[in-house]
Amino acid sequence: MRRQPLRDAQELLVLFSPQGRFDCVSRISVKRTGLLEPLTCIVAHLRLGRSLPVLQEVGLERTFPEILSDFDRLELAGYLLNLWVEAFPSQSDSVDPYRLLRLSLDSLEAGLEPVWLVTWTELQVMRLLGGAPQTRRCLRCGAQSPGWFSVEAGGALCGGCRSSGCVQVDGSVLEWLAFLQRASLLKLAAAQPAAAAVMAGRKLMASWVRQVFPRLARFGGVHANPGH
Repeated sequence: MRRQPLRDAQELLVLFSPQGRFDCVSRISVKRTGLLEPLTCIVAHLRLGRSLPVLQEVGLERTFPEILSDFDRLELAGYLLNLWVEAFPSQSDSVDPYRLLRLSLDSLEAGLEPVWLVTWTELQVMRLLGGAPQTRRCLRCGAQSPGWFSVEAGGALCGGCRSSGCVQVDGSVLEWLAFLQRASLLKLAAAQPAAAAVMAGRKLMASWVRQVFPRLARFGGVHANPGH
């Protein structure tokens, strides 16, 4: 996921595995292997080191040539990797974050609509963290067909429960976000949403992510108009 030079021809690597994030040290030559660049899936063999694990051997599992050859998709992939660094900063007992990352990158490589995919991925990340927005009904009174949304409050609100800072949203936008929360990638690929709902939902989730992970605000292009 990341590389950072260290002394004595060593590098600090950030790897994301089914067991979560690992920081390790490597002295393997990138020029010799070509396998330690971001967006490369590898089979890694580690040994215990003094303070961090040491990468001993590395083998190639797969690369993402379509992503690497397209600037817009490459920007999105970089954003997703940084989202994982922020959302899942340590080792985990669950393989779900790793599976989700691989699904998202595989789908981006296969050409799934980027705007849909990045919003779907963000909602799935928030679901894993237990902090997904309420989209189906008012989060305060439970009323159906809410017409307002507040990042600070935690999601959809009805007119009677709305407060300052809320934005008015069309019902189709909340329906789209609710669909994304529960949809599989197969259903997502077959979806036919209205373009206005897609972009309005993208704007809401961009605000949501910036609220939860302020350091991701630097990905302004991804948040403003991914896949342009």
